Amino acid sequence: MRRSPRTSAFCVLLTVPLALAAAGCGGGDKPTPRSTVAVADAPRTSAPPARKVVIVVDGKKTTAMTTGTTVDEVLAEAKVALGPYDLVAPPRDAKAGDTIKVRRLLSKPVTTTIRLPAPVVRKTQSSLAPYSEKVLRKGRPGLKVVQTAYVKRRGKKVKIVLAQKVKRKPVAQILGVGPKPGGVGSAARLNWAALAKCESGGNPKAVNPAGYYGLYQFSMQTWTSVGGSGKPSDASPAEQTYRAQLLYNKVNGRWQGQWPNCGSRLFS
Repeated sequence: MRRSPRTSAFCVLLTVPLALAAAGCGGGDKPTPRSTVAVADAPRTSAPPARKVVIVVDGKKTTAMTTGTTVDEVLAEAKVALGPYDLVAPPRDAKAGDTIKVRRLLSKPVTTTIRLPAPVVRKTQSSLAPYSEKVLRKGRPGLKVVQTAYVKRRGKKVKIVLAQKVKRKPVAQILGVGPKPGGVGSAARLNWAALAKCESGGNPKAVNPAGYYGLYQFSMQTWTSVGGSGKPSDASPAEQTYRAQLLYNKVNGRWQGQWPNCGSRLFS
C-alpha cells in the first residue's frame, strides 16, 4: 500500500515566499541570504569650471575662456601656437594665472656683456698751471649685461633689447684742471679776434697741411713751448688765446716772427 504524500501536499499550501524560505520543502539546498548592506554610489567627477584668462601676444590682448591649469594647456585651448624661440611668462609648465604674455622671436636670445665708460668729473685746482690737467682719481668702467634677439616689425627683421642689467656700476674719474685766467697782462688788451680771423678764419679746429693748428696756427713745437699739450686745434678757443698771449709775452711783443702776415691785426 502506497504512503500518502502528506508532506508534499502541505508544502503546496504554503505561499511562495514562505516556500522559498522553508528548509524542508522542495529539496535540501539552503537559500542564499540577501545582503542588507547598501552599495555605495561611485564618486562623480566633473571638469573644472571655465575661467577667463587674458593672453597678450606682442602687446595685443585677447580674452579666452579656458579650463586649462598650466600655461601650456591654456595656450593650447586658445589655439596659440608657439615658435621655437618665443618667450612666455609665466613659464610654459607653470600654473596659469589671470594673464599670459607671449613675445614672438625670430632668433634665439643672445646675451652679451658691454663696458660702460667711466664718467669724468672735473675739479678746478688752483695749484695747477692754467688749463693743465691732472688725474686725481682713476676711473673704472662699468659692466652691463644685455639680452637681444630679432623680431618682426612692419614686415622687417629688426634687433631689439629684451632685457638689460647693470652688473657693475662705473666709477668716475676725477680730473683736476688748472684755473682759466681771463688774459695775460697787457697782451689781453690786443685784438686777438682780428688775428684769429686772419690766421684761420676764426676756426679753432683749423688745420694747415704744412703743420699749423687752431685759431692762431701754432706749430706743435711752439704750442708745447708755452705749456700746451695735445694738438692746439683740440684745445678750447679760450686756451688757444691764452697760450697765444703767453707766446706774445715770451717773444717780448715781437709778433713779426710768429705771425708775419697777420700780426699787425693785433693793433687794429
